[in-house]
Amino acid sequence: MIEEVFRDQWGRVLASLVGFLGDFDLAEEAAQDAFALAAERWPRDGTPLNPGA
Repeated sequence: MIEEVFRDQWGRVLASLVGFLGDFDLAEEAAQDAFALAAERWPRDGTPLNPGA
């Protein structure tokens, strides 16, 4: 599931973070951290209703 969300949402998440943070490198790092955390938690806690959020 995380792979599908990553494929479908990476661009949208990154663009939102670039707009919010104003820094591409920082946004990319934050997005990577968020997906890494999701990969750790989702198997244990379940996939959220809106995983892109």
